[in-house]
Amino acid sequence: MDPVEYEMLRHMWFPVARVADLKNGVASGSILGEELVVYGDEGSVTVAQGFCPHRGVALRLGQLRDGALECPYHGWLFETGSGRCARIPSLPPGRGRPHTALRTYPAEVAYGLVWSCLGDPFLPLPRLPEYVDNSWQLGAGEPYTLNCGMRLLTENFRDKAHFPFVHADSMGHVDKVVEPYRITRDGWRLGWSSSLGSEGVPEDMAEEFRHRLDYHITMPVFASICVSSPSGGRRLVAQVATPVSADGKTVRQFWLAGTDAESATQGAVLADVLGFERQVFEEDHPIVENQWPVEAPLDVHSQVHTPADRFSITYRKVYGELLENFKESQ
Repeated sequence: MDPVEYEMLRHMWFPVARVADLKNGVASGSILGEELVVYGDEGSVTVAQGFCPHRGVALRLGQLRDGALECPYHGWLFETGSGRCARIPSLPPGRGRPHTALRTYPAEVAYGLVWSCLGDPFLPLPRLPEYVDNSWQLGAGEPYTLNCGMRLLTENFRDKAHFPFVHADSMGHVDKVVEPYRITRDGWRLGWSSSLGSEGVPEDMAEEFRHRLDYHITMPVFASICVSSPSGGRRLVAQVATPVSADGKTVRQFWLAGTDAESATQGAVLADVLGFERQVFEEDHPIVENQWPVEAPLDVHSQVHTPADRFSITYRKVYGELLENFKESQ
């Protein structure tokens, strides 16, 4: 990975765990090869270095005790928030303890995910589109660890041209032709709209089967699609790829699915939506783990493109702008 990109990504927000993963109040995480421990609950969550400063045991094996993280090896307690060592059981009463603390990182909870950043954030925490409000039901699916680049995975997420070939089992016979689309930009956010229908449907019935797709990308890698049904109601799927290895060639795919209030009145069940989206993602995995290069190249001239790839070209150019913007800020 380019050193400038590596440094930039250290200053970006990424999910490190789901709130649901906080079993016994503790979960593990990783960004760019840095092992992290996540502890607390949705009301007060801490992200810290993953190994105890005493003898280096993995703190993901610990548990919450009296609201603090207990090391599983010698029982040292580390406070929520500050990471300060609050108790060392082996010391006699009245004996002073070493002034030590876990290194902590920024931590936020959003959409059922715990987000963190290894340095001072360069961009704000990414958000879903504004229309996804408190009336929506959202759920965070089981994350996946994949051997591919985060930009490659992000491009796959919005690549509509692969639907008829990779997702025939989940989506059926959908359109092969990708209609022209226009990309809008608002700062570090990209958006565009399209539609999707079924092949073989009589022309006079086509609109009854055609769905509207609204895509949004917040740089560098937070992507979402809102699918609007012709009968009313909307569902959402979102993905963000956390680079867990220092070279960026292994990522943790975090994802969400949701339904709006209108979908709920029509009988949509969030668990079913999560199950469908899980199938779609798992159909993608053999593809994204078998592409070369492992990461999508920023040089737009290194691969062949068609009009359906308009987003990929724009995304790579804007990502390059983000890198330059970060470099100039340092």
